Amino acid sequence: MRMNIVKNSFLVIVFLAVGIVSCVDHAADNEAEIEQARIDSLAQAEIEVELFDDYIADADNGINEDDVVEGDFGVRHVVWNPITSVRTPEYNELVSVHYAGQFLTNEIFDTTNPSWAQDSDSLNYVEEGISFDDLLEASSKSYLELLDSLNSSDGAILNPLYDADRLYVPIVFNHTEDGSGIGNTFIIGFRIGLRDAMIKMELNSEALIMIPSAVAYGTFGTFNSDGTESIPPDTPLIFKFSLVNIRP
Repeated sequence: MRMNIVKNSFLVIVFLAVGIVSCVDHAADNEAEIEQARIDSLAQAEIEVELFDDYIADADNGINEDDVVEGDFGVRHVVWNPITSVRTPEYNELVSVHYAGQFLTNEIFDTTNPSWAQDSDSLNYVEEGISFDDLLEASSKSYLELLDSLNSSDGAILNPLYDADRLYVPIVFNHTEDGSGIGNTFIIGFRIGLRDAMIKMELNSEALIMIPSAVAYGTFGTFNSDGTESIPPDTPLIFKFSLVNIRP
């Protein structure tokens, strides 16, 4: 009996020792993974700094480098106000803002502004060799009817933006100094950039923010409802804003 107890005790000790070693090895693996993730994230951040610098330097984007301001987590913004100041929002007023989410190629992946959606789709069709003028001449449909028809056809461009059944409305939020009025449903970089830009915006002004992937959709990206990739991992993003309304 005593030998069985000793034997059993020995086995328990062995199992505990194996478990401890396993835990130590697992912890070491975790530490190595965390360290590698840190190194990768720093390398990605450096890459994205250069990408944003190149985007700003591209004259086609119409950005004056001196007007660009960098905020928290490397989120940059630039504001274009109208020549004549109309109205500047005060804290705790409700503001209505249209946005367009873009890649660094300026390809729009989402927007609340129907005009931006229509212009983007029209340009993409032209790039595909489809002339809207010719189609309109041969059709009894209006421009919007024709665009919606094309977008729902088998020959539609990839990921069309305009949908006649969609309700395009600006986002509305309480303008606060700390940005707490902006909904938590938006990614962190979006909230930071919009908060910083809004402090300088006036009615009918536009702004552009540059969001590093770490405060966008990170290393996972996003997917469409059909499982196809929408925004790839490690993708820095651009968001364009237009302040369209202010009310107490």
